[in-house]
Amino acid sequence: MGALNYADLKVLVIDDFDSFRLTVSKMLDEFGCGQVVTAVNGRRALKACEEGEFDVVLCDYNLGPGPNGQQVLESLRVNKLMGRQSLFLLVSAESSKSIVLSAYDYEPDAYLTKPITGRGLKQRLDRLLRQRDEMMPVQQSLDAGDIDGAIAMAIGCIPGGSRYTSAFQKLLGELFLETGRIAEAEDLYTKVLEVRPLDWARVGMSKVKSANGEMETANEWLSQIIDGNPFCMQAYDALADNCQQQQNIERVQEVLQAAVEVSPMSIVRQASLAEAASGNHDYKVASKAYSRTVRLGEHSCHDRLEHHLQFSRVTASMLRDDPGANTDVAREGLRVLDQLSKRFELSSEARYTAQLLESQLHACRGDVRRAKDILDEVETNLPDQELSLELQLDRVATYQGLNNEAKAGELLEALLDEYKDDEDSLRSIDLWLEEPVSDFNTKLVARINNEGIGFYQNDQFDKALNSFRRAARLFPNHLGVHLNLVQALVADMKEFGVSDESMDTCLTSLAKVERKIKPGHAQLDRYRQLQHMVRSLGQ
Repeated sequence: MGALNYADLKVLVIDDFDSFRLTVSKMLDEFGCGQVVTAVNGRRALKACEEGEFDVVLCDYNLGPGPNGQQVLESLRVNKLMGRQSLFLLVSAESSKSIVLSAYDYEPDAYLTKPITGRGLKQRLDRLLRQRDEMMPVQQSLDAGDIDGAIAMAIGCIPGGSRYTSAFQKLLGELFLETGRIAEAEDLYTKVLEVRPLDWARVGMSKVKSANGEMETANEWLSQIIDGNPFCMQAYDALADNCQQQQNIERVQEVLQAAVEVSPMSIVRQASLAEAASGNHDYKVASKAYSRTVRLGEHSCHDRLEHHLQFSRVTASMLRDDPGANTDVAREGLRVLDQLSKRFELSSEARYTAQLLESQLHACRGDVRRAKDILDEVETNLPDQELSLELQLDRVATYQGLNNEAKAGELLEALLDEYKDDEDSLRSIDLWLEEPVSDFNTKLVARINNEGIGFYQNDQFDKALNSFRRAARLFPNHLGVHLNLVQALVADMKEFGVSDESMDTCLTSLAKVERKIKPGHAQLDRYRQLQHMVRSLGQ
């Protein structure tokens, strides 16, 4: 095995402590590195990488104010400031699983724990550089966009008995899947798994099953991987993707909730959970996940304006659904909105959206005068030209939050006319209607309702409640759904006794119905009867 040529290496050392930078720089000089550059923080490191590419980056995780080591790595990968053949080593004073797992989405080539010795660093670099040199032709082909050439080279390297055969196989499997060569991917993963049940190969095989339409088999594989190794983040992500393809959004949320329990510092996964929970109208989970996404987004290349707006939007929805909830989170939502202009360049529509959300949050806190003043300002300044559907629905939500059902209804009628031929838009509008009008949601609510009624008629109250709770979450303004939920809860409490949770749900649903039901409504007598029954149970 020949000696490595360190003289050609250009290395970047990033740490906010002078002593560490000097110590590591001296070690690298002793190894014979041709050029060693240092940076005191993440911002300077990214600037250095913009000015020229490095062969090796050694970066501490904690870098003081500004981007941390994980965020530096993310920016380098996302903005393509590092080639595939460049090495990134993440350094930390602690070997915390949360730090390792937080960097999963853009995995570093190695983790080093302080204190670092010259001998230990040299041994690690030698191994990484030898692997890099052997795989460099393949990586260079990929950087040049020649995937077929890279595949051919990788295939040629495997039979030669390379000590890096596993790395070549892992890369080759990913390339097979990426290019749709599913049969070859299956053959490769089968051969790997015959030797050793490696998690990356098992996840790869699950993707083969998915590509072949065997979704349930793929999901079983992934669930087994997670059960055996809860830290295999690839398995969570693949399972969530499969459930998304199957349009099982509730399951997507469950999988991602489990994933963020293991890896809470991943902004990508927190944002995915927030989006899934928001789609399920589970605003409590969505608000928490968006809050974490916003906090993790500071200094991150994954920070998005929509994450901040959505945090305030779902928080307002959560507080409207549960007026008894702690309103401290509303203050956080207002603070996030106040900081928007400092973190993003706002369009006029984004400013109007932020003001409407601010009005909603003030209304949730009981400051109705402030909420109305902000809404009046928006209405005065709104342009006459066409507004986006999302902004118009935010207007609806703002008026509903201020109990101005007449104006909210007027806006909804205009939207129904404007989007009468747009099924996707109608599905978004359905959230605010007493009954859905889109074909998809009309069928969905009927199916869930009929399912719940069937369970109720067979005295399967637990199953009926699950169905009606799901329907009430998906269609929060549907009066019939809320009354079905109350009726099932009343039957359950008569059978098994009154509970605070069930009583609170009944009162919340009845309050929603009371705000919307009008004299002469077909459900009015039923509402009054159920209201009387709930009051009797509460005595």
